[in-house]
Amino acid sequence: MRMAIVLAWLWQTAEVTTPEGRKFFHLPDEGNLAAQAEALRGKDGATAEELLAAGKIYDDLWWFSRSIAVYSEGMRRFAGDFRFPRFRGHRYFSTRQFAKGVEDLEKARELAPASFDVSYHLGLGYYLMGEFGKAAEAYGRCLEMTGKTGPAAPGGARSCTELHTAENSRVAISEWMYRSLRRAGKHGEAAALLGGIGEGMKVTTNESYYLSLLFYKGRRKEEAIVPGAKAEKGNTFSTVGYGVANFHLLEGRKARGCEMLRKIVNERAWNAFGFIAAEADLARGVCGGN
Repeated sequence: MRMAIVLAWLWQTAEVTTPEGRKFFHLPDEGNLAAQAEALRGKDGATAEELLAAGKIYDDLWWFSRSIAVYSEGMRRFAGDFRFPRFRGHRYFSTRQFAKGVEDLEKARELAPASFDVSYHLGLGYYLMGEFGKAAEAYGRCLEMTGKTGPAAPGGARSCTELHTAENSRVAISEWMYRSLRRAGKHGEAAALLGGIGEGMKVTTNESYYLSLLFYKGRRKEEAIVPGAKAEKGNTFSTVGYGVANFHLLEGRKARGCEMLRKIVNERAWNAFGFIAAEADLARGVCGGN
């Protein structure tokens, strides 16, 4: 049985093929999870929650061509539900279809203007396309809602208005906004943004982003936040490594920054934001020849 799974995986269609000809594939479905996803999707009158659950199963398998199809179905059937363009946009980024992803996230923002997740991913899309000013604007718009009264994100989703008490989310959006501001040449605004980041913040799920921000402030040393051992643990290396690589590039240390970018795109987590951003930078020629 296991041999059959491995053989099926070896013959699968690539989820991503880069301009350089590199191919990235979804994970082997050793638990037959795809059947569970299709059972949810195939129900007569499948609800929005069931479609979202099916899409999540495919996302966990890095099988984004299928999750995109599920979210597309959700957009047709539940046109007013912001979650479907929000998730499809994210997965268009995973498959390097940045313009399509931005289009979806802009639609999601119309449906849920206070959604943290929509703002976060829309800013990321602009960043990946090299539109750094627009990325900073998208992130800044969310941060400006912090603590203000107004419409919350629908369905109990994370809201930009709650960032003053949600430090995990605040450090994530602050990290990408810092990167965007620096890339847009707004170095003073980037420095001011770091003023709101300090020791002792209650950060758990986005510790990598938090450590990067402290590094930018000079509160952490590179060797303390990018140890080699962490390169093997999930997306930690690409997340912290991309921030550090970007910082070196901005500070004029091109050789070191480019060395890290190239290391990131040789990691296994081809779906990680840091990996995709490093890949996009190299494709734009920030290091000359790749």
